[in-house]
Amino acid sequence: MRKMAKENIIVVCTIVLCIMFTLALCVTFSGDGLLKVFAKSEVEKECVYMIACGGYSDMTMARQSASLIKSKGGAGYVLKGDEIEIIYAVYKSEEGAQGVVDLLGDKGLYIKQVEIEKGDFDWCKEDMKECVVDALGYFDIAFDKMYDVANALNEDSIEIDEAKTQIDVLYAQIEDIKCKFYQDVQDCEGEQITQIKLALITALALVDGIDMELSRALCIAEVRYELVQLVLCRQALMRNI
Repeated sequence: MRKMAKENIIVVCTIVLCIMFTLALCVTFSGDGLLKVFAKSEVEKECVYMIACGGYSDMTMARQSASLIKSKGGAGYVLKGDEIEIIYAVYKSEEGAQGVVDLLGDKGLYIKQVEIEKGDFDWCKEDMKECVVDALGYFDIAFDKMYDVANALNEDSIEIDEAKTQIDVLYAQIEDIKCKFYQDVQDCEGEQITQIKLALITALALVDGIDMELSRALCIAEVRYELVQLVLCRQALMRNI
């Protein structure tokens, strides 16, 4: 038994020495050396910024607060993660979001940064990369238009009928992008291609889901709500392709 225990100790010590030797080599080669081989390369990201409030103890209370926020033109999107949060609106710049928080003067509000990977598309064949990038352009087109429409309605600078027309035009734009992408990849297969197709279909559903037959405040809330969903769907998509 002692002999076996001694042999086990020797094996463990040998393993530990091997690990230490490997780490020593890592340090020797330019400080990080071999560690770079195992480190995951930094993924390029873009950020959007959400105005949020948290601290809700249960979903019932959060949904009640969300309804009140919607009635005033906020997205009222209930987001359940580590805690329950309600999203008011989304902005492309932190400065823009902070300006609104300052204007509202509500100490319970804060800015939530959402990181979206840009993707390197190394899974793409070279001749396919361009059509993939073009298809993924749906997000910026949809984000910008929905953001502008919500703000214009909030500022009373456009009427609801004009806003509805702009949303209809946006739907047609995304439909055109979807049709072109389907045609470009008709002979291609792969999980990433399928996910981009689903993202385009989802974007169309979100835009189509905006109800512009409501009061001005609720129309603003509708656009902002679907914009939050657009961002979260995009984040999930770019993590997977």
